[in-house]
Amino acid sequence: MKKVLMIGFSGLLFLLLAGCTNGGNISVDQDNYDAIQERGTIVVGLECAYAPFNWTVEASNASNTAVMIDGTANYCDGYDIQVATAIADGLGLNLVVRAIEWDGLIPSLAESAQIDMIIAGMSPTSERAQTVSFSDEYYHSTHVIVLRSDSVYANATSIDEFSGANVVGQMSTIYDDLIVQMTDAVHANPLGDVPTIVTAINAGTYDATILELPVAIAICASNSELTYITFEEGDGFDVSYEDSAVAIAVRQGDVTLLSNINTILSTITSEQREAWMVDAIDRQP
Repeated sequence: MKKVLMIGFSGLLFLLLAGCTNGGNISVDQDNYDAIQERGTIVVGLECAYAPFNWTVEASNASNTAVMIDGTANYCDGYDIQVATAIADGLGLNLVVRAIEWDGLIPSLAESAQIDMIIAGMSPTSERAQTVSFSDEYYHSTHVIVLRSDSVYANATSIDEFSGANVVGQMSTIYDDLIVQMTDAVHANPLGDVPTIVTAINAGTYDATILELPVAIAICASNSELTYITFEEGDGFDVSYEDSAVAIAVRQGDVTLLSNINTILSTITSEQREAWMVDAIDRQP
């Protein structure tokens, strides 16, 4: 009984905090654009642990593009922060950044309204689109394999050359889903985040993982013992548009916000997007 009462109190406390932190006028099932404008802030959720898209940095090492993480003394930086800042500026709003674990992002947007948008390297899959609405893409990804430089698989030229390899992906992502395309590879149970996967590969627990090219570049730049493999067309992964695109998620009721986000994205040239990504890769810790 005590445990039940404690859970009930926690749930009530969460709801009370939600009412305070989202401004009190934000609903999961209506168009909140006017309420967001009246509040003067737009809240973005992301992991802050997925360089070069996003990462956490202490205040002493924060760049001019970094934004303080709500409720902490640390900052979040990366490509996603540059995109989020452009969206906030275009809407005439102040940007609030909340660090949320990957599996908590969509619930924090669509269920508790703790955030107004997700900008976190997220692909607009049909499954996710049942719960949230997605913007036009703000990046398009190529998927590669990351592994130790001294791996017996390091010279592979096709995803069919990983027979017996112990391959791990991030939970609830396309990375984990793509492992089945690697002929006779061992599909390990997925892990919760990329830093944990990188540590495990460094330790020899797993042979390889699948990541987006910018993430692989960033990881290998800071882990000299790791490398990544790209593949010629026909030798790599078969990835649909919805799994290779990266888009912004909003609540399904926020049609005005979504329209305005797409308008802002249309003004950001492909050259500017690539420049932001190059800068983020160079800047990431």
